[in-house]
Amino acid sequence: MKCLFGLMLCLLPFWTAAEELPLPRFASLKSNLINLRTGPGERFPIDWVYKRQDLPVEITDEFEHWRKIKDFEGTTGWVHKKMLSGKRTVMTRPDQKIVLYKKEKENAAPTAYLNGLIILTVIRCEALSPFCKVRLQDLTGYIKKNEVFGLYPNEEVDE
Repeated sequence: MKCLFGLMLCLLPFWTAAEELPLPRFASLKSNLINLRTGPGERFPIDWVYKRQDLPVEITDEFEHWRKIKDFEGTTGWVHKKMLSGKRTVMTRPDQKIVLYKKEKENAAPTAYLNGLIILTVIRCEALSPFCKVRLQDLTGYIKKNEVFGLYPNEEVDE
């Protein structure tokens, strides 16, 4: 028993290190109703209520089970980590018309034109490519990383 307890103590630093993720990083909202608080805890007032599942957000800080997030408009606040998902999504910007390409080339034929705030699921991004493969319901195609909120320029993502 003592040997097992000693082994657990030796492995503890590895277990905690495995849970640490880099900051900042992107995530998405897990449900259609999420309270954004002014601080990391339920005792802090609710500043905003999100009503859009899969909305991409940037995690900028952590405190225990709470994550400080920033949305596409720059609004910041705290949510419980269970309200966030590792599912990667991106969102088109409201003031741009985005092309969804059939292939990973700028001169490829368009699959669709996207206007307004549209959330897409990220399928794959390669670090050196300016494009990512995304899905919008039954439609798949490629978008430019720099035209959406939810990706870093040299980020790799694999669904």
